[in-house]
Amino acid sequence: MPIPSTAADAAALLGVGVSADRDTIRDRYRRLARIYHPDANPDDDAAGTRMLELNAAIDLLLGADTPTIDLGFEPQPRERSLTPRERRQDARIRSALQHLPYGLYVIGTVTPEGKPNAMVADWVMQVSFKPRILCVSFERDAASLKNLRETRQLTVSLLPESGMDLAAKFLQPSDPSKIEGRSAEFAAPDKMRGVAYVQLEHPDLEGGAPVLEDSLAWVAAEAQQFIPIGEHILALCRVFDGDALPIDEGPLTSLYTGWHYGG
Repeated sequence: MPIPSTAADAAALLGVGVSADRDTIRDRYRRLARIYHPDANPDDDAAGTRMLELNAAIDLLLGADTPTIDLGFEPQPRERSLTPRERRQDARIRSALQHLPYGLYVIGTVTPEGKPNAMVADWVMQVSFKPRILCVSFERDAASLKNLRETRQLTVSLLPESGMDLAAKFLQPSDPSKIEGRSAEFAAPDKMRGVAYVQLEHPDLEGGAPVLEDSLAWVAAEAQQFIPIGEHILALCRVFDGDALPIDEGPLTSLYTGWHYGG
């Protein structure tokens, strides 16, 4: 069955009525996901496509902002000011977490209109061998996350140590108001302008997320699940392509740049 593009198609795929209530839709989705998830069918190459269809269906019926899975880790507002002792402890914890090293990854996505975009992310890791699954953490209001929800396509480009200036091109958020004191005049220009890249074709989806030509290695994946964790959303993405290029350099990491995203 093709990926649903209308609410009627989505309802038919899930086996519910178009006007079914949200709890019924979620329950039906969970039942089907347990059957068709790639983890339950590691030898079935079509399992990822089935999950893609199910994810598209629930997004159509419940709205693109509805996460696939909710584990209950919502942002916790502080109810009171910290005591001096708690502030010292908090500072120690932050310092310890900032010592954890991370790679510096350029995450490529594409809009439904086919326009490529990219951002820098630190929190990226492989979390499964069979199937090969990457976990990428996004801020909830990231433009790249919106793209990923809509097109399901993602690439990860790992830069060499000489790519620090290239990485800096992708640090500015699309929405300048995310940085305190900035106004619309500081909106990021086209981040891909002047950058050498190719848009990777997906075997089943239209468009193509960008892969940087100057990367040390790259992988391409399609989103399977979205999990809200605190102020972030985890995207679990199934890898379908990748390559390591003959560049005799080490990878660009937080140990080299001194940049920190943690604490």
